[in-house]
Amino acid sequence: MRAAFEGVTPTGTALDLRNADVSSATVVAAVRDSDDERLRCPVPGPVHERVGHVHPEMTTAVRAAVAAAARSRGATAPEDEVAAALDAKREAIDVPEAAVAEARRRVADAGDEVADLREEAARLRGQIEARTELDADAADTKAALADVTRRLSEAETERIAAEQALDAARQKARDARDARERRLELADRAANRRREARDRLAREHYDSFCDAVAAVPGDADPGDAPTAYEGDAVTAALAVLRMADCRAPAGLACG
Repeated sequence: MRAAFEGVTPTGTALDLRNADVSSATVVAAVRDSDDERLRCPVPGPVHERVGHVHPEMTTAVRAAVAAAARSRGATAPEDEVAAALDAKREAIDVPEAAVAEARRRVADAGDEVADLREEAARLRGQIEARTELDADAADTKAALADVTRRLSEAETERIAAEQALDAARQKARDARDARERRLELADRAANRRREARDRLAREHYDSFCDAVAAVPGDADPGDAPTAYEGDAVTAALAVLRMADCRAPAGLACG
């Protein structure tokens, strides 16, 4: 491990930066940022996220931290496979895209065009009728009516296609809603299995945590279960770090 802060360039397995012009939070942030050239060290893991910055104002979620420490040493729980299977099922569910708004606009536009052409056709028929009564030439008007009639037929076909597309888009929207609900259900089930795995690991490895509490500075009563811990958060954090396989350095900002 190598650190360089404000002219101080210490190396070693434990670095004393008390004389460096840098806060403990900055050092911990550098540990977690692989692109920060001021500190080169192993990549931190989940344990570091829990207890990587030890300071008097911290809080320590003992159950989650003990479980993370157990995992750092290779421990697993039966619920892990179930959670992974649920994740795979969730990822396999495709959520179709449904452009309902666009389909609605298409139906509206097609409907407007049909209405306009029908109105134009009615106007032209009226002109033809009037010219016929006057024995006037209506050939141009009849040709215009034929063109409008053709366009009206195409517009009505387009409107039918637009309505069918809207029905399909609405069905896709329903399918998408069902797929999202299914994905959320699977995500909730996977989260529940992970909580169960966390609780199992915390219980099964709590004795190691208790032994670590007895070995680190501080006055704490770990009790007989993760929920029974009584003591300060710093002692708990130091105990977790002692029992964990945590290669990345933790930042210690207290006596």
